[in-house]
Amino acid sequence: MQLDLQNNLSYIIRTDGEFVPAMPDDDQFSPEQITDHVGGPPEVVCFTAEGYALFRNRDAKSSALPRNEAATLLQQSVSGSDDILGRALLAHPNHIPGFWKSR
Repeated sequence: MQLDLQNNLSYIIRTDGEFVPAMPDDDQFSPEQITDHVGGPPEVVCFTAEGYALFRNRDAKSSALPRNEAATLLQQSVSGSDDILGRALLAHPNHIPGFWKSR
């Protein structure tokens, strides 16, 4: 997928590989929205060169969620080799609260 900062969209990455456009209710995603989008306690996995944050469910492994191939490949292209399990959120830089940017 080609990331385009101009479209100002974030994306939920489903385990079937579909990228579903997502927008925050306000200017930025609330902690509750991020939790809902990833299906559990969120953690930032990496930041892309464009500044997007990739969030995953911190508890996905213990919940035995399926591997998310698209999110895993995206994460591996940036840093590391961990599998992403379950839904992921690829958040546009304008939608990321400052709290997450400092992690």
